[in-house]
Amino acid sequence: MSLIAKDLVKQVRVPAYIVTAYMALGSIFDVLATTWPVQIHEMRWRLTFEGLATAASGTELLAVLLFVVFAWAAADHIALAVGFAYSLIAGVAYLCGAAIFSLDILQARGQIAPEQLSRYHVGAGWTIGRMLFAGAMLLVFAVVAFRAFRSLTRVERGVAGPAGSLVVGNKTVAAPNRAIV
Repeated sequence: MSLIAKDLVKQVRVPAYIVTAYMALGSIFDVLATTWPVQIHEMRWRLTFEGLATAASGTELLAVLLFVVFAWAAADHIALAVGFAYSLIAGVAYLCGAAIFSLDILQARGQIAPEQLSRYHVGAGWTIGRMLFAGAMLLVFAVVAFRAFRSLTRVERGVAGPAGSLVVGNKTVAAPNRAIV
C-alpha cells in the first residue's frame, strides 16, 4: 500500500467507524423506537418488530460490510474483533427472528380472510426469505472478519521474525580462519 493510501486510511478510519456504527445501530434503534413499548409476549408487536427489522436489514448488511472492510484496510485488530462479534450476534438474531416469525405467521394465519391468504403467503415468504438472507450474510461477514483478523495476525508474526527469535537483525557470520601462519 502506498504512503498516500496508508495516510488516507488513518485519516478516514475513525469517521468511517462512526458512520457505519450509526448506520447499523441507528436502524435497530429506529425499529425499537417505532415499536416502543416492547411487548414481546404480544404477537402483533412481534410481527411489527420483525417486519421493520427485515426492512432495516439492507442498511444493516451494508453497514457491517463497510465496517469490516475499513477495519481490514486499517489493519485494526480490535475493530475486526468488534465486527466479528456484531456480525455473529446479529446473524444469529436474524435467523432466530426468522424462526419466530414463521411460527407467528402460522398462528396468525387463522385470522386472515380466505381471499387474502395468497397475498399473505407471498408477504410472509418474502419476509422470511429476507431474514434468512440477512442472517446468512451476517454470518458470512463474521467468518470474513475472523479470517481477516487471523491473516493480519499471521502477517505481523511473519514481519517480526520466526517465533522464538530474540535477536533482531542477526546475520550469520562465518567463523574466523584459525589457520596457523
